[in-house]
Formats: sequence, structure tokens, C-alpha cells
Amino acid sequence: MPEPANVHVDKILTNISIMYRNAAYVGTEIMPIVPVKKKSDIYYIYNSKADRFRIPKTLRAPKTESRTVDWKVDTDGYVCDEHALNDLIDDIERDNADKPLNLQVDTVEFLTDILQLSLEMRIKDMLELKLTAHAPTSGVWDDYTDATDTDPIADIEVGKDAIHAVIFKEPNVLLLGKAVYESLKHHPKILERIKYSQKAVLTSDLLAELFGIEKVIVGKAGYNAAKEGKAESLSYLWGKNAILAYVEPKPGIKKFSLGYTFQSQKFQTRRARIETKHSDWFEVGDIETEKIVCAACGYRIADAIA
Repeated sequence: MPEPANVHVDKILTNISIMYRNAAYVGTEIMPIVPVKKKSDIYYIYNSKADRFRIPKTLRAPKTESRTVDWKVDTDGYVCDEHALNDLIDDIERDNADKPLNLQVDTVEFLTDILQLSLEMRIKDMLELKLTAHAPTSGVWDDYTDATDTDPIADIEVGKDAIHAVIFKEPNVLLLGKAVYESLKHHPKILERIKYSQKAVLTSDLLAELFGIEKVIVGKAGYNAAKEGKAESLSYLWGKNAILAYVEPKPGIKKFSLGYTFQSQKFQTRRARIETKHSDWFEVGDIETEKIVCAACGYRIADAIA
């Protein structure tokens, strides 16, 4: 009988391949994308909160003029930056690629995903930079040894009250790092509150209902902190953060929100031929910037878990 190696030549499978994909990105849910026409521009800011909420004397005596009150506007601006990455596909690589590889599609998807991961990190870094870091008032949420003291529900109420006290609106979004969310799923005080609910497992919707928040977002994306060529060092991007925010559902004039992602160009793919390298060149990029426009709309618990 012939040897197995002589009767079959291994080929590339066309119905399966392996590719790592990140979890969904959530940064633009807390800092929504605002399309703009120019790479830089300014926008108006109406009276400061102090003027807007001050109550003047309104009584007018007969034959006297009413009190004059004035409203003012200030301005702020944004400057978008271009973010782009490229790769080359050599003619030999393309001509010899077997199915299911599609070098053009695979390259564009790879570049786009890295750019989106980079945007997610910039938004996270911006929030950590601009929002004051608060500690849980009752202790870290994953310390169950003294469950009578650690109270994430009370901590969230503290954050909600802090925001409402300065903008007079309820925060409507709570962003949790994955590890923080997983800890809350097993916290005794959370479980005690939901034990009579119809759902046997804590979900983000149920947690939102418990906290009195419209939406709970779980940041599950990860990243490799190691430099290229070094051993990988994987971490969850959103870390130990719990971020409360008021996020305007429909950004527009005379509205406010924690922050926006101003975008003058959506993700676009450019293609060119580089004959000297016998290659097709592909570039993916967008033009945008992340900006906190109302820091009072946010409250960050920096180390919600140990």
C-alpha cells in the first residue's frame, strides 16, 4: 500500500481560517461622532451656567423701566487630525494567494480595525485625562469579604448626584470596563436587588434599570501594550473604569454633552499603483478629533475594583 503522504497533498482549506477580532468598540457611544465640513472651526457657547441659572430681580414699579439682563456667547473650537495607515500587496503575493484569502479585503479590514482601536484608546485616554479620578466611597467593588460595607449602588448614586448638581440633568450612560462589569455580576448587593426579577442572569439592561440609567455600556475591547517584536502584553483597554456621563442623544445647536468626536472625513480607502515596487498600495484613514466639551457632564470612578 502507498504511504498516506503519497496519496494526498495538503491544500489550503477554503471553508475555514483563523483571525483574531476585537470586541465591539464603544468609545463613540460616550463621545458621539459629529460630522463637520472643515478640519477646524469654532462653535458658540451660550452664557455660563452661573449667568444662566442666576435669578434676577424681576419686579417693576409703575413708570419705571424693567431690569435689563444680558446674555452672552463665548466660542471654542476644534482641530481635526488625520489618522491613517497603509500596506502594500506585491504582485507575486496577489497572484499566488489561495482561497479563502482575499488580500485586498483582508488588508483594508486589518488597517481599519487598527485605526478604530486607536480611536478607542484616544477616547479612553481623553476621559482619564479630563475627568477627575474618584475612588469608590465604600471600598472596591470586588471585595466581597465585607459585603455590608462595599456598595456599588451607593457609589453610582454619588456620581449621579454629582453630575445632576451642576448640570441639572440626569446622567444617561454608564460605561464599565469588562472586569468591572464582571465583578458587579457577582456582587452580593446587586444580586440581592435582582433576585426577584424575571432574569436569572445579570445583563447590562438589568443593571441599567437597577442603577436608574438609560444605558450601560461594557467596554470589552483589548489591546497589546508591548512594542513590536516584544512578547505580547494583553490588557482590557477600559481597565478598572466606571464612567457616568450625560450624552446628548442627538447632538445639535443649544445642546450639551460630555464630549464629541468631530469628524471631517469618514474612514476612506485610497489605492495607488507603485510600479517601482511591483505593488498595489492601500491606505485607510479618517480625519477627526476627540474633545471634551462639558466636563461637568462626566464622573469617573477610576479604580472601581482592585
